[in-house]
Amino acid sequence: MDNVYDVIVIGGGGAGVMAAAAAAEAGARTAILCKEPVGYGNTRMSVGMAACADIDQDSRQHFIEDIMKSGEGLSNRQLVETLVDDSRKAMAFLEKFGHTFIRNKDGQLSGDVISRAGGHTHPRTLRSSGSGIGMGQALRSATEKYNIHRIEDTAALSILKEKDRVYGVRVLDLATSLEYELAASAVVLATGGGGWLFYPQTTNNRGSCGDGYVLAYHAGAKLMDMEQIQAIPFGITHPSAYRGLICGEPFVTGPAGRVLDGQGNVVLEEGMNRLGRAEVVRAMASPIQEGRTTRDGGLLLDMEPNLYHPKGSQHRDQIMATGITATVLTAYGKKAYNWEEPWSVLPTVHFFMGGVHVDNNTTSHIPNLFAAGEVMGGVNGGNRLGSVALTEILVFGLRAGQAAASYAKRNQVRQKTNLEKRQSPLIDSDGKNRPVLLCQRLQKLMWQHAGLMRSREGLFKALKAVKELKKEAQDLRISNEKVYNSALRDAIELHFMLEAAELVLNAALLREESRGAHIRSDFPEKGGANWEKNTLLWKDSNGKLAHLLREVPK
Repeated sequence: MDNVYDVIVIGGGGAGVMAAAAAAEAGARTAILCKEPVGYGNTRMSVGMAACADIDQDSRQHFIEDIMKSGEGLSNRQLVETLVDDSRKAMAFLEKFGHTFIRNKDGQLSGDVISRAGGHTHPRTLRSSGSGIGMGQALRSATEKYNIHRIEDTAALSILKEKDRVYGVRVLDLATSLEYELAASAVVLATGGGGWLFYPQTTNNRGSCGDGYVLAYHAGAKLMDMEQIQAIPFGITHPSAYRGLICGEPFVTGPAGRVLDGQGNVVLEEGMNRLGRAEVVRAMASPIQEGRTTRDGGLLLDMEPNLYHPKGSQHRDQIMATGITATVLTAYGKKAYNWEEPWSVLPTVHFFMGGVHVDNNTTSHIPNLFAAGEVMGGVNGGNRLGSVALTEILVFGLRAGQAAASYAKRNQVRQKTNLEKRQSPLIDSDGKNRPVLLCQRLQKLMWQHAGLMRSREGLFKALKAVKELKKEAQDLRISNEKVYNSALRDAIELHFMLEAAELVLNAALLREESRGAHIRSDFPEKGGANWEKNTLLWKDSNGKLAHLLREVPK
């Protein structure tokens, strides 16, 4: 039957395609479901840098300990070890589809073609030929190679479940506004994160609306560390069309770069190129919160001292080769791009470290629901090292596809799904509220109360506001247009975003300390070993939000 599969993967980025390809290679009839074309999403927007083990003078143990240290006591060691041990294999799997990581003249991955991303003690980061765009093209070709059924321009509305197993997905065809059901023996979530909750202060695309977390929550899976949301320290502040785009990482600052407040006072001195993202953002948060900013609300990144440093010229050549600062030229002009003028910068939401609680094979608390990539939690703890995200999506996407195919072979779906296609009930709604305007209000309050710095008062204020927005979201105005009705997609994603926001806010209230990317103004210090615990959220038998602080597995 056309609507019955062994494995359905929700999400068409790196983790999703890796999972689908691995499942198909294992013999599973596989479909990949995504809101955009396969190979797009945040993977395509990346610069294509991925950390890899066992290159040059690096060691397995160094890589593991770098991630564990960066996670500030919240990372699951078993997942970290798996990421490191499987990194070479996963990257080789991707290269089968035409992607290429840059090699030396002898065709080897060696010390002279790798770089050291922020927070890493050793160089281990590979660069991609064609950056994220090249990776996206290779991912799309993988679906052709394995004859994977692509269901594009389609949103997952809910995961179908009976007793303790899932059996399919209810979806919305965004091109026709029709809802229908797909059956599967196993489902893989690879939906990415929730950065769109903070737009425009995010590097993410609009598809990253937190839908995977909400789908998992309502299916009965547990979520972990949803308060840990990473910001890249250096994002563009103006013009408005560029706001939130990355213009640099800590390692970009080189041996002599520094951060100044709006009055020219030093916030961070030279040497921050060896700091992690969370450390730099923490230092920037206070002057921003106190209003010691530029007229655009940011701080100043002064790169000019590098021009007079003995190693500055070599560093600049290396940075320019990555393309990570290319937006500076367009946004701020040639002098800034040449490091002759400071850049106005503001942290920008980039990555959710938390997510679906899974085991080492990416299995959630539901035996046939798997999660891979940013939608899963456990690897990065309180802070992700630069260039580990692509490694994570490749490694755990591959493992999720293999695990899902293995489950599907042993357990064929028996439940019947509804084959009838029905028009979305939201079409032709004559309410008074436009979904996009409610979405903008949500994004503004999330940045204000759950962005850089949080407090009990602010978090409760945000929760109250979200509840009011949920009431208003029951009275939406959506036209009767059937073909690519943009307001319909806005409405669907608004409902996901409202629920994802509640999950983030509740997790942030649980952690009464400042750790990793989570900064509390009312609890400004790290809480010590007693707070080396994961926050867990789930829906209890009464449909209410339940929570727990749990010791991190050793």
